[in-house]
Amino acid sequence: MKKKYVILGSVLVIGALLVGATLAWFTWSTTNDQNTNVVVTVGGATISYEDGENITNNNLIPTSTKEKGISKDITISSTSTVYLDLNMTVVTLDEGLKDASFKYGLYDDTDSPVVEGNFASSNANDEINLLDGVQITSSPVTYTLYIWIDGNMSNPSTMYNQNFEFRLNANATDEVQNVITTRTSDEMLSYLGLSSNGEMSSVTAAATTDEGIYETTDDYGTTYFYRGATTNNYVQFAGYYWRIVRINGDGSIRMVYDGTSAHANGESSTDRQISTSAFNPAEDDNAYVGYMYGQTEASSYSATHANTNNSTIKIVVDNWYKTNIEDKGYSQYIADVIYCNDRQIAADSASYLPSSVNFGVLGYEKNSTIYGPLSRYESYTFDPKPIQEIKMICSQQNDAFTVRGIEKGNGILTYPVGLLTVDELFAGGFFDNHTSDINSNCYLYTGQDYWTMSPGYFDGSYDCTIVIYASSSGRIGSNTVFSSTYGVRPVLSLKSSVELSGNGTIDSPYQVQIN
Repeated sequence: MKKKYVILGSVLVIGALLVGATLAWFTWSTTNDQNTNVVVTVGGATISYEDGENITNNNLIPTSTKEKGISKDITISSTSTVYLDLNMTVVTLDEGLKDASFKYGLYDDTDSPVVEGNFASSNANDEINLLDGVQITSSPVTYTLYIWIDGNMSNPSTMYNQNFEFRLNANATDEVQNVITTRTSDEMLSYLGLSSNGEMSSVTAAATTDEGIYETTDDYGTTYFYRGATTNNYVQFAGYYWRIVRINGDGSIRMVYDGTSAHANGESSTDRQISTSAFNPAEDDNAYVGYMYGQTEASSYSATHANTNNSTIKIVVDNWYKTNIEDKGYSQYIADVIYCNDRQIAADSASYLPSSVNFGVLGYEKNSTIYGPLSRYESYTFDPKPIQEIKMICSQQNDAFTVRGIEKGNGILTYPVGLLTVDELFAGGFFDNHTSDINSNCYLYTGQDYWTMSPGYFDGSYDCTIVIYASSSGRIGSNTVFSSTYGVRPVLSLKSSVELSGNGTIDSPYQVQIN
């Protein structure tokens, strides 16, 4: 007979943040008066909490390393084989601490992350999963939980003198529960019955036929992308149709919204987007190239591009996700992966526009600035045709939007959803707007103008912010973020553990097997 045990323990209470000045950089100082381990035993499973159940009287201030923050070793063993879930419940959390720089992480005995995240979107009674069905035997396994404020990031003054309380709780069962088989990107390629045509890091023309699968490198490893007039990348999920863009390097499946019904390649339809929207509420500052943005009229790049305010289009995407995915219970199938709003400044702005245009490289206020994505797609060299670099690695962690993943991402999103990038358009088969190549047969073509999340440039001469979009003509273009109203096509990623039926065609789309 299956037996289930509940293990409760380790109330974590962190005291007030020190306030000695308004500076955002400090040296850690932590103390703990308890020196006795607390051991909880239930159903043959034993959990030992280092230095007792509580963490009290700590001075929580920013630091450059997690090791100087709050830490607790958790050692687990069992007299028989059990499967353990470990969760952290948010009991209380002051509003001032809800910032991306307030982080947590559980690490194994090699200091490899098991799970990482932050508390930017956390609320009382939220439950954060730390371990999920981990097999525990007689050999002790030790994990270390860290909670800290990352001093390498902006630390708002509202974080000081704030309090929180968390509680660790665990469930143990003697039978395997919901065994999840995760797949690498190679394994997912094989699972879908696909094969790669080899590496492709740049393109020189549009893809007007079905060119198959190619590969390059993203933030997680080898990513495999569909190119051209693809006919085997349809997915039916959550009551909508999607088209697979690529297999992410971690094995998850990145796909773009494609309507309430299935649409053939080349079909022009407004149903292939959720709505239309401006990208941002204004366009007279460098800040507005951001999917999230910082302070306008700021005197530094970092303040301008801090992830403080939601863009207009992010609000649209988030609201749609909450209503159609989160509230309907489909979030359990969605992976937390990077969606890149690449705001790195182009290395050599002058080479991408005519010499008569004097662009700087500052990236703030009303300084004319060209951003990296534009430099990869824009060219004024007509003969020979330009070479378009495909870049799936996000240049800066601040631009790598994730929900809780902070090893590679910024951990600032509310929901794990974003938009396409211009590089995914290149890879999929689109080309730039200065060539004669018009691609109305690519699976990414909708016959509508729709936004990417790739910045273009800020033109100080005309006070306008430019972001890249997919054109209704089958090319790539760029236009102003407030004056232009284009389509919104959410992009999300299915977990690598999903089980699928179907073969991916328009008549038999992949369907996620719902638990």
